[in-house]
Amino acid sequence: MRIQVLNLPSVVVGEDVQEPFALIVDQAGTAAEVDHNLARLTTFATQIGAQGLFVTQETVEIVDPYADGRAEADDTPVSG
Repeated sequence: MRIQVLNLPSVVVGEDVQEPFALIVDQAGTAAEVDHNLARLTTFATQIGAQGLFVTQETVEIVDPYADGRAEADDTPVSG
């Protein structure tokens, strides 16, 4: 089981900038293991302020748009 953070678009309210995120739990094991852990994962996500929770048995790779240094600060896609 892996826990990853998916950064969501920033929200500006007045002078306050919020940085919402979702938790991605992949490689979560069997369906029985997912069922067993789902309530605890949901509670954890809520306690840390996550906007969402995605749990899957599959592998999910979160791509950092800034990892290669080519993406623009305003999230403009870079054609390659």
